[in-house]
Amino acid sequence: MLGAFGLSELEEKVYLELVRGRAGTATELAPRVAATVAELEHALDALTRAGLVRVVAGRAGAAPPDLAIESLLNQRMRELQEARVGLWDWLRQQRPADPMDQDVQLVVGVPAIMQAFDQFLRGAQEEVLGFDRPPYAAVLQDNPTEIEMLGRGVAFRVVYDRRGLERPGAAAHIGRFVAAGEQARVAANVPGKLAVADRRVALISFPARADSTEPWALVVRGATWVEVLVALFTEVWDRATPLRLAPASEVVDDVERQSTPTTVDRQILSLLMTGLPDKAVASQLGISLRTVQRRLRQLMDATGSATRMQLGWFIARHDWL
Repeated sequence: MLGAFGLSELEEKVYLELVRGRAGTATELAPRVAATVAELEHALDALTRAGLVRVVAGRAGAAPPDLAIESLLNQRMRELQEARVGLWDWLRQQRPADPMDQDVQLVVGVPAIMQAFDQFLRGAQEEVLGFDRPPYAAVLQDNPTEIEMLGRGVAFRVVYDRRGLERPGAAAHIGRFVAAGEQARVAANVPGKLAVADRRVALISFPARADSTEPWALVVRGATWVEVLVALFTEVWDRATPLRLAPASEVVDDVERQSTPTTVDRQILSLLMTGLPDKAVASQLGISLRTVQRRLRQLMDATGSATRMQLGWFIARHDWL
């Protein structure tokens, strides 16, 4: 009961024994609490310092509990407050000189996350690295902030999860960013939603775990934490497949085969290299399945490829993507 105030089990037993009105010496109290005389003397010294016991002529008696416990509580609160201040002083001394380091902020809810993401992008000066993957909290929509930042010369490198390309309109949506200067790649399984600005600040988003729970995100500042996320991004980026997506206004024509692929050919090849089936590629580009297969047949003829595997080898060797 009194352990929360810093008393040992024996000290508590001695004090409760004295509260019952049975004052006595250490020799008298020892058998009543099943302890040695030396242990009793040590316990009485501690209780006296805490203000719970008064010793007169060698006999110990309990201080009034209502006053003594209140005094002990105040003393413990002062000690905890002093310890808290001392701990924060120590933590500040351990931190690097960079005031932006070691800072993590929690953001909850779609509106708050979108606002934090917009502020995050606008704060970038040189480069933004990102992961994009399902689930999505909103429908596809343009991100004018990224377009604006690309126009200012901020570089964007984004790895998209292949499952995200299966959403209607995803290719055209990403194509607008690519046309504006974004470098885009696709991986089979992107580990999470992530954005890193200038390798110093990161935004990590997490989906809702249940219908009653809102999505949440962490804003992490400082090179100490962010360098780990940059290493993860680099690992995924190096293994991902480049995306070559033309602007949405690009149309398919029936011009004769040329020595290099057209913009639409690059779209088709890029999406196929991510693992999407022909039908999904046609849906993303807004063209027919027959057109996709015809263009592939023309590319195979032009490169002398008997199979799609040979075409893929040719594409990699000649750096078409």
